[in-house]
Amino acid sequence: MTGSADEESKRLKRQRLRSVAIACGLGFLVLLFYAATIVRMGH
Repeated sequence: MTGSADEESKRLKRQRLRSVAIACGLGFLVLLFYAATIVRMGH
């Protein structure tokens, strides 16, 4: 039973890391579009 619980915790950790990576990527894209909009409005 311990092996099953260990596998589940590893799976949840991978899933959490993947979610954090996706969130960071989306946040970066939002900032990039925001910066591009500010630059275009400035000219």
